[in-house]
Amino acid sequence: MAGTGRPTVRDVARHAGVSVATVSRVTHDDPVVTGSTRDRVLASMAALGYTPSVLGSGLAYQRHHTLGVVLPGLGGPYFAALIQGAESVAAEAGLAVNVLGTHLRHDAVQAVHQLALRTDGLIVQGGTVPDDLLTSIAEKLPVVLVAGEHPDLLTVRTDGRAAARELTAHLIETHRHRRLRFVGTTDGSPDTTARYAGFRDALAAAGLVEHGAPVHHGLEARYGAMAARQLHAEGDLPDALVCANDELAFGVLATLPGLGVAIPRDVAIVGFDDLDLAALASPTLTTVHQPVHDLGSTAAELVLAATRRSREPFAPLPPDDRVLPTRPVIRESCGCATWPDGTAAPPFNEEGRSCTHEHDGGPGRG
Repeated sequence: MAGTGRPTVRDVARHAGVSVATVSRVTHDDPVVTGSTRDRVLASMAALGYTPSVLGSGLAYQRHHTLGVVLPGLGGPYFAALIQGAESVAAEAGLAVNVLGTHLRHDAVQAVHQLALRTDGLIVQGGTVPDDLLTSIAEKLPVVLVAGEHPDLLTVRTDGRAAARELTAHLIETHRHRRLRFVGTTDGSPDTTARYAGFRDALAAAGLVEHGAPVHHGLEARYGAMAARQLHAEGDLPDALVCANDELAFGVLATLPGLGVAIPRDVAIVGFDDLDLAALASPTLTTVHQPVHDLGSTAAELVLAATRRSREPFAPLPPDDRVLPTRPVIRESCGCATWPDGTAAPPFNEEGRSCTHEHDGGPGRG
């Protein structure tokens, strides 16, 4: 590396055993180079930490006219809303959106490198890309991290910890639940890690401990169904289940009644995200509303603001932490009902009916 400390195109060519021209073709996504040769060059770039200068020059002239979005997966309503938010801004600016899902790719790192070569900026879901790769790309290209925290990057997120703490406190203080358990994996997901921390915060504030370790199979509805069957088989259902997201809660809501468990009489259920189906579930789902569409649109606006700069050399975006507001949405699955105006009605009594005393939302109902 000729004493510069930074790898060059010649270093990559030597490492991969190819010509400099071949490396150049790969960095420009030339279809002439395919198969094992292309994979070998990309692997060498990743191994050496090489970032082609084409990233900087491509940005300065906006010649790609593309916004990149990197997510762990492409399924589910959360990612759909996030993409729609980003696309609404990109389309208005005349940019296409190129979405990369990494969880099924063995070459995820190389794929992110390659996407960076043909886009004007990246939106990356927290926990999807290794930190060293993300910071390396952010030196050459506008990068905004969504639903994660990073001291050196521009981030857009909600405060999942505070929101989960508030929702869990509702179960403890309003409904007097004492045996609570968390449903959802915390491995590799900043979102669920924060929500689990908020769950534990509320328990600690009330002098309580978890009623068992988190039930973690995954974060999709089918894993909520698996969690429900596991909890039922264990024979020691908690008073309340705090699910890491609405999809898990839907799986629990769809499964426990078939096993003879009444919700919320036998066990209360809450989620997180306030997906459209939350208001249609039976019982309707108590959850936290977070503006997923706005997460995507805000991130896209920040990326595009950087691409609209003059043709000066690119400077990395200054670190900043944009926190969008959340709010609890109290419905039936926690033991409450709601009035037509959306405010909370009184908690259910032991027979599972809404209590009849006065409440902020209006007169009690039976």
